[in-house]
Amino acid sequence: MNLILFETAAERAILPDDDPRTTHVREILRLKVGDAFDVAVANGPRGKATLLENCSEGMSLGFTWEQSVRDDLFPIRLLVGLPRPQTARKILEQAAALGAGAMDFFGTDKGEPSYADSKLWTTDEWKRHLTRGVEQAFCSFIPKVRHWRNLEAVLDDLSQSDGRLALDLYEADAPLSTDAIAGKESVTLAVGPESGWSPRERDLLREAEFTLLHLGERVLRQETACLTALGVLAQPWW
Repeated sequence: MNLILFETAAERAILPDDDPRTTHVREILRLKVGDAFDVAVANGPRGKATLLENCSEGMSLGFTWEQSVRDDLFPIRLLVGLPRPQTARKILEQAAALGAGAMDFFGTDKGEPSYADSKLWTTDEWKRHLTRGVEQAFCSFIPKVRHWRNLEAVLDDLSQSDGRLALDLYEADAPLSTDAIAGKESVTLAVGPESGWSPRERDLLREAEFTLLHLGERVLRQETACLTALGVLAQPWW
């Protein structure tokens, strides 16, 4: 990680010995008393933390915070057909690192419903993967993540986004490029499950005014498709 996230902009704090952040500072960064490292408040300012002392309670830190705060997430909403847990972990972390503004996971016709019962989603594990991605990117803003029963539910929630795109290997007529979002202020990108969209779901996407686009002829893993598409679409905001 390139910075460490905290929940509030405190002036002083003590991290317990069993906090993973304490382990990182001591064993990975190998900092000593008086050394400083990069920090940020979740959805807030960045700053510096100084190791003041190692005490009986853990590690005592002092903070200084930047005055300005800038939301650095891109106006890209990623709709993802619910993947297997190990794939979802990769998407959560890497899409957060790339700067996706929001991620919506939903059940699909050809997907596996039991994926929703994974401990990834039934505990707070999914939040940890978001945090890791944001810390890796040296940023502070965390994408909003939501879950939906099916594609219909998430489509009903969409606002009048300026751009609606969906990846599809089989029925798309053109490749994904920045031309698809020229002049757009925001975009919603739908990526199907590992087994692809059903014909019914393609009809739903077209009815919702999504344009079907592809990433070439190669069959990609779901996480590869998500991250490649995000990289293409983020360029206007770099």
